[in-house]
Amino acid sequence: MTVQTVHFSRGIPPLEAIPSAAIAELTREILSSESDRVFQYAPIGHHIGDRELRDELGAFHSVDPDRIFVTNGSLQALDLLAAHLLKDAPNKSVLAEAPTYDRAVQIFERHGGQVSGVPLRHDGLDLDILRDRLRTEVPAFVYVIPDFQNPSGVTTSEEKRRELVGLSAEFGFTILEDIPYRELRFDGDAPTLLSELAESVPGARVLTMGSLSKMLSPGLRVGYVIAPPGVPRALAALAESTYLSPAPLLQTVAARAFASGLVRQNIEDVRKLLRPRHDTAVEAVRKALGDVALCVPEGGYYLSVHLPVRTTEEKFLAAAAGEGLALTRGSAFYPAESAPPAGTVFLRLPFMSLGAEEFTEGIERLAAVAQRAE
Repeated sequence: MTVQTVHFSRGIPPLEAIPSAAIAELTREILSSESDRVFQYAPIGHHIGDRELRDELGAFHSVDPDRIFVTNGSLQALDLLAAHLLKDAPNKSVLAEAPTYDRAVQIFERHGGQVSGVPLRHDGLDLDILRDRLRTEVPAFVYVIPDFQNPSGVTTSEEKRRELVGLSAEFGFTILEDIPYRELRFDGDAPTLLSELAESVPGARVLTMGSLSKMLSPGLRVGYVIAPPGVPRALAALAESTYLSPAPLLQTVAARAFASGLVRQNIEDVRKLLRPRHDTAVEAVRKALGDVALCVPEGGYYLSVHLPVRTTEEKFLAAAAGEGLALTRGSAFYPAESAPPAGTVFLRLPFMSLGAEEFTEGIERLAAVAQRAE
């Protein structure tokens, strides 16, 4: 009998987290009244994004709309920021959390960045190790995902955020703060954004990247950067030489989704949808895998574990695949010269798209594979 595959792999929103009908209705309204505008080129000449959308994003984040630059998703923001920060940088080194988002590392390396990892603890970067590294070499920037990190699920503590911003001012490096999951918090109060903390620390420099993919729709491809004055125009100059601008129609749809209250309502709906899936996932991992290094995120999309094994990652993943488990190779999330702790495999376990029965079944299979691994 064929075993049904349990997909502990790609982290995409479940369909029920996307308000497709409401977005379609907004789109129909726009097309019926503004088709001439949304099917024309956007303005050219340091165009930083649709004004209506930037006004809405500015209100959402309590920042000046002129500090916001709109992109085709957050990966494009990362690409443009990497080009902006690395092009003339005397030092091409980039520091990132270990583990970190693998696509970000690929982008930084494509622009000449020499990426290395700083160990990630249960409450954020190991700042003692970071400080030691900074004493010998100051990087072009430090990349962090401080809220419900992909792939680990870790949230950086308020204390560490303040210390990291202080280090930025002390040593003179830029922090890239990536926040795609920040709004999907199930418990407790959110720590302060690094960019907000930087406003009261002279010399600190933080660029924040956001996206509507997890709180509204990935298909709209709307990302954005919140940056100090001057940076949005510099990014616009880079953008205009490659793709001119994001699609006017999709920016207008996103703006109306904010203005109508749809974005905030959907954030609440997604929190309610994902909270029980999170709780079920945590319970299943604890029951099946016992005392492992488990991150309990209380938000976002991912749990993670460092699972003790007596074999190689390659053999473990092959055995898991034989049991109908689709897993992402955990070592791929570790930048060069960093790796999971010896004797473990790192596993990112997305819970957002799996029901209780399917997730539990998958974890039980995973436990059986771990017990048999030699």
